[in-house]
Amino acid sequence: MRPFRFHGRTAAISLLWCVVTVLTAFTLTAGPESRAETCPIAAEQGGIKFPVDRLSIDTRCLLEPIVNRATTSGQIGPVPMPIQQVLYEYLLDRPVITASMVERLGLGSYQFSMKGPNQFWGNDGEGTQSLVTLVYHDRTNRIYYIDGYHEGQIFPLVRATAVVFVRIVPQSTPEDHPVIETSLLAYTKLNDPMLSALVHLLKPLIGDAVTRKLTKAFDVTNQLGLQIAKDPARIIQELPSLSKIGPDDQRTLLSLLQALAHQTSRETP
Repeated sequence: MRPFRFHGRTAAISLLWCVVTVLTAFTLTAGPESRAETCPIAAEQGGIKFPVDRLSIDTRCLLEPIVNRATTSGQIGPVPMPIQQVLYEYLLDRPVITASMVERLGLGSYQFSMKGPNQFWGNDGEGTQSLVTLVYHDRTNRIYYIDGYHEGQIFPLVRATAVVFVRIVPQSTPEDHPVIETSLLAYTKLNDPMLSALVHLLKPLIGDAVTRKLTKAFDVTNQLGLQIAKDPARIIQELPSLSKIGPDDQRTLLSLLQALAHQTSRETP
């Protein structure tokens, strides 16, 4: 039998076409499985399952290096919050309104500005600024990507990225009053390799501090929620004086606060 040989330009083109055909077939058959394994992130984080399978490939690849190779991580909660879930979500998703109410109540001075759909810039007034992007949300879950920096006395400038998982779960109580529990998991990755190594060594001392610093915007919402639960009538009185809150949000907040105040008054003997 004579060996098979390619002759000339026609044979070269035929060979190239065969290679392209095989690669295309491989992509079509193995592509979905390969894409499903791209940038894997565990669904269970801190004992809580999150719908990471619903994230796009681009989003997973943005979050995966932070979650799987974090410089430090931390968990907060579950924290009980005696308010309606709809009210808590309203405050969590509108940081500009939350900051205005927090400042009015004397709980701190925070600055937030919306930068786009599901994205805002935050400044805690203590050297930390960050761009926070909500990459996924449903009725009980929130997943955020944070890109920020901190200017302090020990280190002139520290840049970091973070991924924050938030779970909001309504709880049933014998008294049938609204209570939710919030849990937060944060993964932080410092951009400076030398500083990152130092943080690894001192993780027992400063790991929680890094988590609290990057997640302060969420702590602000919790502080406000507790104040609202404590005295909703006062918040209702303060509401008209908050000029940064537009008429539509004023009406929505008033309705939510009145519902909470009515519930609270029924439970108070």
